Amino acid sequence: MIEFTQDGPFADKADQLFPDRVRILGLGQAGTAVCDQIVLHGRGTHDLWVFDSDQMTIESSVVPNRVLLGRSLVHGLGCSGDIELAREIVAIEEAQLAPVTKGCDFLILVLGLAGSTGVALAERLIELGRESGAKVIVVGVQPFAFEGTSRREKAVFAIGDLRAEADSVLVLSNDRLSNHPETLKNIRNGFHLMNQQMAKTAQALAQIVCKRGLIQLSFADVRSLYGRYTGSEVLENCWVAHVEGNINDCTDELIDELLEGPLLREESIWKQIDHAVVAVSGTRNLGLSEVQELVCALKDRLPVNIPIATSASLDDESHDQVRLSVLLAMTAPVLVPERTTAENGANAKKSRPVTETARMPSVPAKVKPQSVEPPIATQKTTRMPRAKPAPVPVPVPAAEAQKPIMPEEAPPPVKAITAPLPAPAEIAGLRGSRRFVAKQEEMQFESPTRGRFEKTHETMYRGENLDQPTFRRRGLKIRA
Repeated sequence: MIEFTQDGPFADKADQLFPDRVRILGLGQAGTAVCDQIVLHGRGTHDLWVFDSDQMTIESSVVPNRVLLGRSLVHGLGCSGDIELAREIVAIEEAQLAPVTKGCDFLILVLGLAGSTGVALAERLIELGRESGAKVIVVGVQPFAFEGTSRREKAVFAIGDLRAEADSVLVLSNDRLSNHPETLKNIRNGFHLMNQQMAKTAQALAQIVCKRGLIQLSFADVRSLYGRYTGSEVLENCWVAHVEGNINDCTDELIDELLEGPLLREESIWKQIDHAVVAVSGTRNLGLSEVQELVCALKDRLPVNIPIATSASLDDESHDQVRLSVLLAMTAPVLVPERTTAENGANAKKSRPVTETARMPSVPAKVKPQSVEPPIATQKTTRMPRAKPAPVPVPVPAAEAQKPIMPEEAPPPVKAITAPLPAPAEIAGLRGSRRFVAKQEEMQFESPTRGRFEKTHETMYRGENLDQPTFRRRGLKIRA
């Protein structure tokens, strides 16, 4: 048997040049559902892990590696949207999280951005991944608009925190499926459809960053498109589409099915994107000519002319099937200070590129000074205070001159009018003869506490707080 040894100049860097270790982590209920779709409908072996504080979610998952967190604190009932409680659970269970981030080059975190357990886990796993030297990619989804303002605000704060720490953050929106025919029939179909889209997106990212193939992309391509939104107000920055068919099928039919994807139905998104990443996977029979034909057909059918980065790999389990995934990226806005000079005119409030701002002259234009006399009304004259006349001496009788001069007497102080206090004997008589008993008209209740829901948002419906008892909401009086 011939032994092969890596003794070349790049022998010690071979694993770094061709990394083959990627781990997909499903966080919370949404992340667990996505990893279940990868197991049921995905191809290839992936290192999958799911974490949640809800025992029902963990026990119903089909992922082999399942971890239930916070059993001693919430007893498997979840956090109910309490982010502080979720962070406390993560701090307690850190011993189970640290080993998961080691021994891999890339971590793909999948979660719902409105949850508490998933967001708290993502915050800590990003830190642990950075300490172990792994690159972290986050794939999150925003809630539906009908889920309430509270969940929407939590998702916005979570996006800002994750973008400040992770290497790349891909944000999808559930609202793209609001008008889909499957969602209109049953809302469960909408969640299921989004879980499938996120599962295929995670697999496409795993293929791009670590799969060896015909055309190889790197993590730098993903980071350049989805790691440039820190400090901006962009929420949704990714749209995906996936299609799978026979390698011998007509190319136009595959492209038509791809462009009719559930997240690409609205035409407004084509005005926001500026780049695309295409991941092609097929059997050993897939050649460069087929890949080139697919990419060229896709580029001709796109409504906009944008750069396309292509990744092509081979999969032994495809069985004459080809899989095509497209990830669209959005341009991040650059916040530039406004220019309010008179030369801008109507364009004073429009943002300008930094290069154009650098061309502005540093010295303002010279203006001839004009002599303008100040108005008379604004001139103030300083007046000297007039000297007081000397007092005229008045003759004083001799009898009065011998009296000492006393200062003027101050007016007597105003005394508060108070009722006369009873004598001590009267008070003693009152204590002994009469007894006062407080009469309770209504039952006194202590201020209500919400227990483990104290830090969550209140449930409001038509201006009423449903967390309050009925007698408090309606102002009913309960007699003793």
